[in-house]
Amino acid sequence: MKLFAAIDSYVTLKRSLGAVFRAEMRILKSLAHFCGDVSIETISPAACHTFCRGVGPPTRWWERKHYTLRDFFAFWIARGHLTVSPLTDVGPKIARSFEPHIYSHEELQRLLDATTILDDKTATLQPLTCRTLLLTLYAAGLRPSEGLRLRCCDADLSERVLSIWDTKFFKSRLVPIGSGLSRELESYLEIRRRLPLPETGRSVFFASRTGHAITLQQLEKAFTRLRKHTGIEHPPPARWQPRLHDLRHTFAVHRLIAWYREGADVQSCLPLLATYLGHVNVSGTQTYLTMTPELLAEASKCFERYAAIGTEQNHD
Repeated sequence: MKLFAAIDSYVTLKRSLGAVFRAEMRILKSLAHFCGDVSIETISPAACHTFCRGVGPPTRWWERKHYTLRDFFAFWIARGHLTVSPLTDVGPKIARSFEPHIYSHEELQRLLDATTILDDKTATLQPLTCRTLLLTLYAAGLRPSEGLRLRCCDADLSERVLSIWDTKFFKSRLVPIGSGLSRELESYLEIRRRLPLPETGRSVFFASRTGHAITLQQLEKAFTRLRKHTGIEHPPPARWQPRLHDLRHTFAVHRLIAWYREGADVQSCLPLLATYLGHVNVSGTQTYLTMTPELLAEASKCFERYAAIGTEQNHD
């Protein structure tokens, strides 16, 4: 397959799945200009290295280019057009000052309650749709794009399982959900059936008033409106504000806190969390585990219990 055609197909697919993909498209178009319209099988590791790396110390743009090429080549390997990725070197590691926002339970409730402000006949997102979608993103730890792509046939509410198809890293997974979320989805589904179902059972679960898919941009816009309305903001001079994707971070941290409180072996549970979130390995999950005061307190209690047991054994 030629590089130009491969890039066009890849970008078209990503955008059809709701991804904005502006920066990534820029990078891939630059790769095409750098390499020419060659067969993707002939792109060499040296060419990838030269393209991704500039001069001077590594930058985040280098890192962004590396990640974009990694996912691009992995996509075509999965589809049999490549046998091995030409991107053989490890990407640059850039120190980050960014910290995701871990929503408190009180903040989550405020966001859900605020969805009533979306009650506008001209709005794409109805209050109940937005509320149920945000609740699902948090309670099931889904990526926003996964929630938006969920179809009616993907929600087996009798078995309390969501099927997530062809997501990041081109993986699919089954996501068990709790009884509370299942009841919320069943209630929403009764309302959803009153909206048009353009593809019958394969229609999107969370739909606009017309029954069609909600775009990521529309959801982000609605979420920003809710966040500002509820006053969930970082004060100046903060460079970042709480994000929609931080609901997934929050799910991971809250799950970890719950395991500590239950006295579970957290280290042995991490692979389970990685599988649930759809990560390739545990290292991908660890980036979600921001150390919050609440998490630190629970970890300290766990350590104190462990230390107390050790002291008792020494006395024996």
